[in-house]
Amino acid sequence: MSLNSIHKLGHQPMPAQRERRIADQIAEVLLRHKIDRVFGIPGGTISPVYDALFGAGIELVSCQHETMAVYAAAGYARATGGPAVVAVTSGPGALNALTGLAAACGDELPVLILSGETDIRNFGRAPLQDGSAAGLDLMSMVRPITKFAELALRPERAPLVIDQALAAVNQAPFGTAFVSLPVNLTQVMTQPARMPAMITRGLDPDRATCRRIASMLANASRPAIMLGVGAKRAGIGQLILEIAESMRIPVFTDLEGKGVFPESHPLALGVFGVGARGCAHAYLAEPVDLMLTIGCRFDDTSTAGYAEVLRPDNGILIQLDHDPERLGRAYAPDVAMCADLGLSVQLIQELLPTLPPQTLLHRDRMVREYRSRVPEIEVRTDSRAPHDPRLIAPLVQDIIGPDAVFSCDIGNHMLFTAQNLAIDQPEGFWVSQGLGGMGSGLGTAIGMQLAYGYLRQVVCMIGDGGLLMSGSELSTLARYQIPLITVVFDDRRWGMVEDGFQALYGRASPDFQSPNIDFVNYARAMGLAAVRIESLTQVRDAIEAHRGQPLLLDVPINPNIKPVNPRVDVLGGED
Repeated sequence: MSLNSIHKLGHQPMPAQRERRIADQIAEVLLRHKIDRVFGIPGGTISPVYDALFGAGIELVSCQHETMAVYAAAGYARATGGPAVVAVTSGPGALNALTGLAAACGDELPVLILSGETDIRNFGRAPLQDGSAAGLDLMSMVRPITKFAELALRPERAPLVIDQALAAVNQAPFGTAFVSLPVNLTQVMTQPARMPAMITRGLDPDRATCRRIASMLANASRPAIMLGVGAKRAGIGQLILEIAESMRIPVFTDLEGKGVFPESHPLALGVFGVGARGCAHAYLAEPVDLMLTIGCRFDDTSTAGYAEVLRPDNGILIQLDHDPERLGRAYAPDVAMCADLGLSVQLIQELLPTLPPQTLLHRDRMVREYRSRVPEIEVRTDSRAPHDPRLIAPLVQDIIGPDAVFSCDIGNHMLFTAQNLAIDQPEGFWVSQGLGGMGSGLGTAIGMQLAYGYLRQVVCMIGDGGLLMSGSELSTLARYQIPLITVVFDDRRWGMVEDGFQALYGRASPDFQSPNIDFVNYARAMGLAAVRIESLTQVRDAIEAHRGQPLLLDVPINPNIKPVNPRVDVLGGED
């Protein structure tokens, strides 16, 4: 080849690419990120994107309310481990989605919202549903609850913005993103931009700090490990199990971390704070000299009102997290490190020394003493309505088996379920505690069951009040034949609210009672199988008869049986 021909070859133009609609380019970005389903509700300004998704073969899961769509997407992300996408229209569509967005942010779930927006050329002219800075100013609303938020203003940049948003939400700590797409922009025809792959890197742990932590764990006389939502999202359960067993260190979780350490294990102390059964609280009543916390949010619910026992007076508090915002926020740690939790725990494990047998025996005896104080969970069917609500979750788990996945809504049923279930798998129990919104349990369960298909059975535990807020989504179950089991704790009241008022003020309003709804016919009207459980012996037959189908169990419960709720003391201002 001559120098002249080489020179000509070097200046050959790139083949011209065919112009494509921006909405179609956005759909291609989603496919590249392996997004196979998009949740949401269609509408005017997001319609070009919906048309593109349909054309690209991406499944559209239409829900009945935008925030329920976000909850469902969050559940889908929980079950798949990858990002989930929601598409909503402008104005009320975007505003309706914000509760779910805030919950997903708090729960560390990778969820992206694509929101339609009015025509850029009409910004500042008061068009209908204007979300720009001259209207609703949606960017100001979403920035505190997202890792990435942008209003796309240039057509050629919009696909790259989506790429950046998905990369951001899928990097630990996982989180949320919101991209606003003006309707005229998504219809523009342009040549696809050459977009680089988005590369994400976690924070490497500091070796000296990990060595120091390993030494502290070995030398402590009364240590403990606490795990939270970050530990669950980082998938470090097996590493913690190996450390706990080799060092004989007891482990407990907050409600969000429930299951990341197997609760049937001899070193497990269960849950601390809301959802506690008592073992962890009893162990910590005698001060520990070393507390290692990993990925804990440390809000008032997970700390039993910022209990001082979590910050040893004469001991050491170590706080590991992948979210720098949580370090030192509730308690002042003696040692703190923000890094990739998986790499950090793995390095600590490698640096641990071998303990002498007498130390291991001493630690074993301490844990065994406190575990023996907590009564075993019973499975019983000798009950007639109204039932003891403490019996329901263990019975359902016994029928379905250890692979059952429980998604709890917010209310007394959450406490009864958490306090009476031993969960041995990280994905076995979920509750949206980051925001604590009623209705979150059903939406999350829908997304999780959609992700698992027939491989695992998801059970939504919900109160009658929560179902009245979100029950229209039962029609989503019927429409897509999602085989979710929904268990309604039915006592015709807002139980957590009423019990709290009684405890704090000695009275409660009759307006805290729920309407007398026939939930069986309510569910059947939307196409579900439904059974009212007058005797707990019916539960097994109902589940067996409707395997592989969406099913609602209406379980009347005794309102006079109250769960332990430490948050009441917090709201009462008690020290």
